[in-house]
Amino acid sequence: MRLYAASDLHGKYRYGETIKDGIRRSRADAVVLAGDILNYRRNPDLLRFLEDLSVPVFLVRGNSDPAFLERWAAQSRNVRSLHLAPRVLDGVGLVGLSGTLPLPFHSRVGWHEPRMLRRLSPLVQAGMIVVAHPPPRGCRDRVLGRWPAGSRGVSRLVRKTAPAVMVCGHIHEAAGVERLGDTLVVNCALGPDRLGAQIVLEDGREPSVEML
Repeated sequence: MRLYAASDLHGKYRYGETIKDGIRRSRADAVVLAGDILNYRRNPDLLRFLEDLSVPVFLVRGNSDPAFLERWAAQSRNVRSLHLAPRVLDGVGLVGLSGTLPLPFHSRVGWHEPRMLRRLSPLVQAGMIVVAHPPPRGCRDRVLGRWPAGSRGVSRLVRKTAPAVMVCGHIHEAAGVERLGDTLVVNCALGPDRLGAQIVLEDGREPSVEML
């Protein structure tokens, strides 16, 4: 299975071409969006774009995404929320968690972290893909390259459940891939020189990630 992963569009329609190009370059079977798709308000043009993509889209909300996004996804023919909702694509499980810690950034969907992660933990199995907006603490999470701002709870979850891949964003300048225990952590935040990530999972092989 081949995925194109991105996050932090912040409602910018120009990133639609980035996503289309990422799908083409990755030969993706699906798109994973790790939050901050919108920018505190509805964006009909961007949502219509996601609805019309040639491959399915799986998403979680980030700190700038209104609650409307998940209600819209529940009615969409092409877009599905992963929030506490396991899905299977080509034999690979995906599950996610919407929201983020309220600090250091303003959040429309702040976590009660321990409670939410307790709900997610039993849904995660080895070999799955987990999607959340914030990175694990200490892994692709440094603001301006200096201050760690990831989630300690997400870090504990990844170490405990050992998913194959953890997809995140939130800290734009920390985009990249890094290993945390047995898990590949992919911060796929978009930016001028950050075009998302290609993730490949094949039977019997370690997952591979290429930043685009």
